[in-house]
Amino acid sequence: MFSKLLGGRRRPAGHGKELASYRDQLTARTTRVDAILAHVAEIIDALRRRDADIDASLEALDAAEAELDVLAEELREILAPEALHGLHADYEANLERALRGIVTVERGCGITRMRHRPPEDEEPFTYYKRGYLNVVHARMRMAELVEVLATWEPGKPAEASVSTRLHREEL
Repeated sequence: MFSKLLGGRRRPAGHGKELASYRDQLTARTTRVDAILAHVAEIIDALRRRDADIDASLEALDAAEAELDVLAEELREILAPEALHGLHADYEANLERALRGIVTVERGCGITRMRHRPPEDEEPFTYYKRGYLNVVHARMRMAELVEVLATWEPGKPAEASVSTRLHREEL
């Protein structure tokens, strides 16, 4: 009856508010995560090129790791709409992958600081390369996921695969 008086059908207001709240919480945190990972990738790349101080880099990586741990916990507490649970979990998994990459690089820094390590030893650089690739690839995947999570509309497919991205670009 009221819907006819108001000039149309009414939609439940809760779903839109919940989705908007989710998007706000998600984008606030994922924007910060992306900025931290971009900085971490720069540090690791400098280590790979032998252009960075090990102690300063290790300190910066430790600080980034601690901040990412806090953000990861906050992301776990955000309640995603049911259709987005899988993508949200995928984002969290890639954040964990990036964190493992940071730990890998920290291990390389630890090897570099060993007293009896020969200077020509390439082992730390293998750790830097692996850690760098984990951080960069996780960051790329996370950007794809955030794009879908932030723009998803109810009733639309919630997928972030190569085929859905290509199909979306065709439309």
